[in-house]
Amino acid sequence: MRRTAPALLVLAFGCGGGTAAPDAPPDAPACTALGACVWLDDYQRRIVSELAGETEIAPGLRLAHRQSVAERDAARTYLLAELTALGYTPVRHGYSTGGNVVATLESTTGGTGLIVVGAHFDGVAAGPGAADNATGVAIVLAAARYLRELAVRQHPVAFVLFDEEEIGLVGSKAYVQSLIAAQTPVTGAHVFDMLSFDGDGDRAVELWSASPVLEASYQAHGGAAGTPIQPVTFKLSDHQAFLDAGFAAVGIGEEFVANDHTPHYHKATDTFAQVSFAHLATVTHLALAVLETDVTAP
Repeated sequence: MRRTAPALLVLAFGCGGGTAAPDAPPDAPACTALGACVWLDDYQRRIVSELAGETEIAPGLRLAHRQSVAERDAARTYLLAELTALGYTPVRHGYSTGGNVVATLESTTGGTGLIVVGAHFDGVAAGPGAADNATGVAIVLAAARYLRELAVRQHPVAFVLFDEEEIGLVGSKAYVQSLIAAQTPVTGAHVFDMLSFDGDGDRAVELWSASPVLEASYQAHGGAAGTPIQPVTFKLSDHQAFLDAGFAAVGIGEEFVANDHTPHYHKATDTFAQVSFAHLATVTHLALAVLETDVTAP
């Protein structure tokens, strides 16, 4: 995240499977209820740990901030490998100053209307960026792992990890232009950014500048899950690139506008240890429920 100034949850508990590993097959669908999907916590902890420099992202390499060209390249290589391990054939969507990571999941029915699930992977020089935005990346990768196992998908899905959000939504703007150039029909874009903190314990999330059809889906699932949904106007994340191009989109984040967000934002203390993985799980289950509904809807 950059800043210039201060269908309902119906699946039950009990997803099967074991501890996540990058080359392990996903569990069977049943991951939309809080407490389900026993792989999820370990999987997201590993992703955040490796991206935020808590543990090595490659032998002998720990990332410091994901801001430099070298560190963004290392993160991008890691993300390409992670998606490959999940069974995808990801690509580097390059542009003049950087490159996004894109993996596509085709519809099983031949349906169109792309659903974009995205988050930025770059960071700022001040710190390791565990909250901002390794947490968003962890949600996108969990969705990639989960949605691939759905028996019926009415819409194709693009999982996109954006580069250079922190300097002006550069990667997402480049990706949106590629959609326009290809005349790709887009049903909606869900963009996750900084989901690590719930200071007042109300489980709430903000929807940033949500298109009405997407807001309605989050409101319905949030109500069923006991997760308050707070719509606000906020432009400074990658969802705005889609909105500016006329696509339906929503940003999903901590209560940034309401000021119930991590105090470690853009600081050296934005570390793995400061992430509430319980809150990240709450938002991930909500996201999976919304995405499953949207992906399977005619």
